[in-house]
Amino acid sequence: MGEKVRDREHHERLFKASMSPIRRQIVAAIGVQGKTREELKKELELSDFQFKFNLDWLIKEGFVKEEDGKLKLTDDGIELLEAG
Repeated sequence: MGEKVRDREHHERLFKASMSPIRRQIVAAIGVQGKTREELKKELELSDFQFKFNLDWLIKEGFVKEEDGKLKLTDDGIELLEAG
């Protein structure tokens, strides 16, 4: 039964992420290669608030991680990218 709850929560998170055009843009821009925050912000031309709010949400929910100064997609982030 715990597995069903996890699956449902996973699908709900994917749904919430996919319903935001800005979050989809961020995930697509990061792509499989990854980008720095500066590269991403410059490419997307979002306000500071939009950028920080949505990127922080994607990190908190496990779609994006930051390693060695570069933003990268997690497995869930790649799933969202492929669904996109």
